[in-house]
Amino acid sequence: MKDINAARGRIADVVTMSVIETFNSMFGQDVSPGNRKPPVSPDNVVISCVKMLQGRSSLDFVFRFEMLLLLQAAGMIFTKEYIAQNPVHEDLACEIANIVCAKVKTYLNDEGYETEMGFPFVPKADEAKKLLHDQAVQMHFFYKDKDKKQGVGVAVNFTVV
Repeated sequence: MKDINAARGRIADVVTMSVIETFNSMFGQDVSPGNRKPPVSPDNVVISCVKMLQGRSSLDFVFRFEMLLLLQAAGMIFTKEYIAQNPVHEDLACEIANIVCAKVKTYLNDEGYETEMGFPFVPKADEAKKLLHDQAVQMHFFYKDKDKKQGVGVAVNFTVV
């Protein structure tokens, strides 16, 4: 069975392309990758996770979305009234994680891996801390908010264990 660690760099490339494509094409939000680690306030973040299995290895994906970016994206598909009355941000965070990770899974399976993907979920606070590893591959994406100021939009970490 192929070692999933050998694909870490290419997985990061697939995640980068998928995050950009998903936000730019589906949600009309211009996001771009960046190298600096963004300051993120836990009060302003929605976290979603996806777990994949490859043999005895596990890939843990953690997505941290800035709430404002999710609300701007939600505005492309829901009315303001609907957003005000329904907490769409967690569902949207899970859906975006699902889209991105499904593309990773497709890539891996096309490369001869036998990857299974779990359902996206919003972890409890203590669960989220356990999923953020120092050895994780970290990717950061920035966007322009409604006032055209650059903000931290999405941070994606994944770990192979």
